[in-house]
Amino acid sequence: MRCGTAALLPSLLFCGPLLAAELCVANGTDGTLHFTVEAALTGERRGADLVPGERLCLQGAEGGTVAAFESAQSVEGCSRLVAPGRSDRLLAFARFDRCRWQSHDRDSGPND
Repeated sequence: MRCGTAALLPSLLFCGPLLAAELCVANGTDGTLHFTVEAALTGERRGADLVPGERLCLQGAEGGTVAAFESAQSVEGCSRLVAPGRSDRLLAFARFDRCRWQSHDRDSGPND
């Protein structure tokens, strides 16, 4: 599921608070990047290009890995393990796992 600032009303029902069995990643940068979410237990994976402010979620995931890439064809990017019921937001992108994630910031909540 993709959620953004221009989501239609029916989508708002699903773009609200994070559900316990939902794995999400948000684009907090100022550019469009390719993101993936992958469930730890099932290996189910989704990917999408997200503009700033958009969010990509995988329902039914009890934690897993979120990742950001320059494009869908990129081999190198950066990833982050996410605990069940949590999400993360990419704040700054740099190739080769040198990204800055919101979970790095001690002053922000885990699902901000």
